[in-house]
Amino acid sequence: MKRPFSDDELDTMRGYFEANINIESKGGVVAAPDYDTPGGSYYYHWMRDGALTMRTYQEIYSNFTEIESTMKSYVQWVLDAQAEEDPNGQDVRTEPKFELPNGEVFTGAWCRPQNDGPGLQATALMMFADTLIANDQSDYVSTYLWTNDPTEYYGGAIKRDLDYIVSGFATSTCDLWEEIRSTNLFWNRLTMKKAMGMGADFASRMGDEATASSYRDTEQKINSTLYDDHWSGSYVLEDTSRTKDSAVIVGFNAGYDSSDGMYNPSSYEVASTVSSYNSLFCNEYKVNTDDSAKGITGVLYGRYGGDTYAGGNPWVLSTAALGQLLYRAASYILDNGVPDSTTLAKWAEAFNADVKDLPTDSELLAEVFAAAGDGVLLRLRTHVQGYNWHLAEQLDRNTGAQISAEDLTWSYAEVLNAMRQRDIYISKT
Repeated sequence: MKRPFSDDELDTMRGYFEANINIESKGGVVAAPDYDTPGGSYYYHWMRDGALTMRTYQEIYSNFTEIESTMKSYVQWVLDAQAEEDPNGQDVRTEPKFELPNGEVFTGAWCRPQNDGPGLQATALMMFADTLIANDQSDYVSTYLWTNDPTEYYGGAIKRDLDYIVSGFATSTCDLWEEIRSTNLFWNRLTMKKAMGMGADFASRMGDEATASSYRDTEQKINSTLYDDHWSGSYVLEDTSRTKDSAVIVGFNAGYDSSDGMYNPSSYEVASTVSSYNSLFCNEYKVNTDDSAKGITGVLYGRYGGDTYAGGNPWVLSTAALGQLLYRAASYILDNGVPDSTTLAKWAEAFNADVKDLPTDSELLAEVFAAAGDGVLLRLRTHVQGYNWHLAEQLDRNTGAQISAEDLTWSYAEVLNAMRQRDIYISKT
């Protein structure tokens, strides 16, 4: 297996990634240090992007001393934001973005409210809380993250965010790309479900069984329609108003809950979605057709068919999310065995292969999935290697050149996490 990115190349990416975190030591995360993109300035802290970034930051750095100071700055950022009086007349927990470096709520016209932020933010903070407890810092957790006192930081930064989901999970919201509105977006529902499950367990560990019960009830409410509302029979859809959307692919990774295995990475539903989306994006972009003609493996994913933002192009983060999903599937097969024959046939379709050519031995089949993940990242590599490993937001649909926002933090997060999942797979072989 050819490694898509070397250790030195990943170290370079990590440097760019870290430069976008903890701006002026005040805890904020810049979406991209680019003031002039097709969508205007990206020099803001988006709650969603910031939360996913700080989750990735913890996942790629296992040494507590490396992350402690930066994560505590992020905690303070969250606490300050939660305490703000919202100038736009809505719940501040549903504000999409904040000024840097000080965190004032953005007051310009924007697609708001956005209700995915609290769950994503709480997920990152619960990860940190568990790390703090494991390193004998329970007092910090009880002071800032889960106070067991509603008069102290609304019960703590974690509880403040999770409590929003209990009452707000079905509210009308803008989507991940800030373009459409719905009360039932797959990305939002799946990541909220994960946050509620983690939150119930965390509340129990904090001795708050009443809150744990409330969170479990909410998790069950979200879960009760998550499958029927979003599985079309042919693919998983983001929303009825925009069916095929790579927010689903990113959600398969960020929102997966191993406790019930819904939409596990090797499942029939995921296979069907990948197959359907492969066809969509292969036909959508000339660069995919040209790369395939040159024998370059993989596929580049965009946001959705018919996208027009900045010309409508493949996105680095969507493509890397697909690679991550395939590596996760490889690990899942090693741990749980070969999928059934119907599912295997659907994966053969996704890989443009004959099902007879797919091995039925778990180790050999896992190799096929990992190689597919490598193919995706190797195609991505082809188009980013001439930029000293800087990662932009998008790749030109015709040429593959990097365009739009420069040094997009989320692009780095997805590539680094994909390579982390590759290492996890390799460690199992």
